[in-house]
Amino acid sequence: MANLDPRIEAVREKYDLSRDDFWQIPQNKQWVCKHAALEIVATKANVEWSAPQIIQADTANGIAVMSVSGKMGNRVEWSTGEASPKNNKNGYPWAMAEKRAKDRVILKLAGIHGLVYSEDEMAGSDEPRREVANQQAPAKPSSAEMKRKLEEVDQDLLDCHSVADVNKCAKIWAAIMDRDNWPKDYRDCAAPKFQKRRDAISAEPENQIAAEMGGHVVDERVIRDSTGRELSNVEAA
Repeated sequence: MANLDPRIEAVREKYDLSRDDFWQIPQNKQWVCKHAALEIVATKANVEWSAPQIIQADTANGIAVMSVSGKMGNRVEWSTGEASPKNNKNGYPWAMAEKRAKDRVILKLAGIHGLVYSEDEMAGSDEPRREVANQQAPAKPSSAEMKRKLEEVDQDLLDCHSVADVNKCAKIWAAIMDRDNWPKDYRDCAAPKFQKRRDAISAEPENQIAAEMGGHVVDERVIRDSTGRELSNVEAA
């Protein structure tokens, strides 16, 4: 059974989803999630929905396109959902368009859109739900792929607004680096990014004031876990 991407696993654990809520398409290794599981995420995360905007309405020909937006805390995301005879086999285009739009928004708010698709994204929703067995060890990634991954690290760090967020992000990426067999030179490029973000957060005025008043803001150049094992810059927690 294939292991979930660490970023997907973190979301699965956070919202207490079943491992069976996810499967992988053998042909392209794409992860897919059940619509019902994404509804659970939306409920547990208290997602607030705005009324949809209708983009195209042609019920007679089975075409429905709408835009949906959702809010989780201070974050707002939007996406479109579409259904037509080309990508929908049932007789309920509006229901399918709504599910597709909402599922995309939920995945965006959860931070795994692009890593995971909803089952309703699949044309006709009839892709095989099979796991990839006996996976081979990953080949050494190309330079272009590594550069793209480093850009993903930068993007993820933009969503980190506390040192704890950075540390969690660093642990997830450490697992990804191990899984994908990152070369040492690219690991060395990634490690300073996490410390730079920690330093930037610690330098924010409110954090400096908290530190001066005896708050809990600490220098996170840390170093050892509870067992005394020294951590790398990427793993530091």
